[in-house]
Amino acid sequence: MPIREISEDFSIDDIVPYFQPIVDLDSQGVWRYECLARLITQNDKTFLPSEFLYLIEREQHVKTLAASMFLQSASYFHNVNIPWNINISANDLNNDGLINSLIAQLADYPNPERASIEVSAATALANRAQLRSFIDKGMHTGLGVFIDNVGSCPGNIRALMNLPVRGIKIAGGLIKHYQQQDAVKEYVDYVLALCEHQHIAVIAEHIENEQLLNDVKRLPIKYAQGYVFSPPVADVQHNVRASLQQH
Repeated sequence: MPIREISEDFSIDDIVPYFQPIVDLDSQGVWRYECLARLITQNDKTFLPSEFLYLIEREQHVKTLAASMFLQSASYFHNVNIPWNINISANDLNNDGLINSLIAQLADYPNPERASIEVSAATALANRAQLRSFIDKGMHTGLGVFIDNVGSCPGNIRALMNLPVRGIKIAGGLIKHYQQQDAVKEYVDYVLALCEHQHIAVIAEHIENEQLLNDVKRLPIKYAQGYVFSPPVADVQHNVRASLQQH
């Protein structure tokens, strides 16, 4: 997908969460939502983070983006009793002001354990001490942590599994090559065994078609996420129930 140039002026308030369901393959219901940042311009054009993050960095709004996404997502799900995640970056892990802000927001939030943050495996591996500190500070509020894109980079995945994380996400590319490549099969089986031992939830992500979904269902993986269920949507009330029922 080509990256489009953004020619319109925008502010941090124009970046809003879109919601993609993470599905329980046993019940076929929505287990939780990932809240994904989208820039909506004044002319109602929608841009992905890959298209606008460089502008956020240039305008030095990086520190406010995660806080804004968390606040908006928390507000959206305040009276919707379902868990949700937002993504944070390496910069966010090193931002004491952010974790203090999240703790303050969760202090009087209903069922605060519904909230989690997602950190890419690459970021987690490169910032293990900072991630551990982030977890230690936020754990008493109920804030959970998911490791995203597991298998996308080399590193000691066991070290991450020894942290008190709530779940991991395995990229769909690994699922796609599971039967064809012995090294991939060995790695995925190893990760799944670690997660079972540590009682860590496993999500297969980027599941975009029925073939991949069928491949996931053959593995001991309980949750899946991807366009086969639903794209990210602006309002979860226009749910994915009809789509889920097809699977």
